[in-house]
Amino acid sequence: MGSFCSTNDKDGEEPTRESRPQTAPQRRLSKRKPSMNIARREKKPLLGWRAALNVGLDTPEIYEAARLDLKSEELTRAFDAGVTKLSSNVEQQAVEIVKKIQWYDWKNTYGCSTNAPPKGKRMAGQHFLGSVDLINQTELLKVAKKMPKGAHLHIHFSSCLPATFPIQQARNIDAMYIRSTLPLTTPENMDATRVSFMIMKLRDATHSVVSGVEVHTPFGDISRSDYVANSWMPYKKFLKRFKYRDQSGQLLQGVSGAEKWLVSKILFSEEGAHDSQQTGHG
Repeated sequence: MGSFCSTNDKDGEEPTRESRPQTAPQRRLSKRKPSMNIARREKKPLLGWRAALNVGLDTPEIYEAARLDLKSEELTRAFDAGVTKLSSNVEQQAVEIVKKIQWYDWKNTYGCSTNAPPKGKRMAGQHFLGSVDLINQTELLKVAKKMPKGAHLHIHFSSCLPATFPIQQARNIDAMYIRSTLPLTTPENMDATRVSFMIMKLRDATHSVVSGVEVHTPFGDISRSDYVANSWMPYKKFLKRFKYRDQSGQLLQGVSGAEKWLVSKILFSEEGAHDSQQTGHG
């Protein structure tokens, strides 16, 4: 019974010496080696997740230590591990604010997930064209529109922003470069090519590392037949030299023509996504 009684008196103060419960005198124990069974019950050292898998996750402590070690290693391999490690307190606070904004949108703008009673609203993560009206109502999109161009590089064009917006922002950036998987010399190449953009320093755009050795890689001209695939070209020069007549016979030329063509490459069309003439036999 003594172990279940409070050691504080009725007024909440520490009990006096006289009122404290009496404890039995300790027994003298003889010195002897612990048996093998007792030794096995001793606390095992906490291991990394790889070692723990080999030894066994026998206790909650070993499991929790291995789980934390695995999560830590996963974070070091993330694409943003470098910038996350060097991030300031303000940047970390901004991340937390954005997460709260996302949570607000999930709870208020979108409907419940499939494992909860439906509210009659569409869920987040469904097809873009079917959810574009909800996306335009989100608080997260308001934040995205105010972000600098550099931050837009990791936002998916097809799901967050109108394609014309980032394309128009890119036209005045001197450090913007473009590359293509094919030279833009034929209608077939114009249709099949994959283009990508990147903001980088001039040296990074003109140098690459091959077998551990840095080599000079000159700029390419996407409009020429001798263009080397995936070599960078200054984006402003690309806009000036762009000239293409599309399938309808319309001539796309210069900045406006290039941007219109790029938007068509970014956006999904019903024909491009589903190929309405496609059948089970080809």
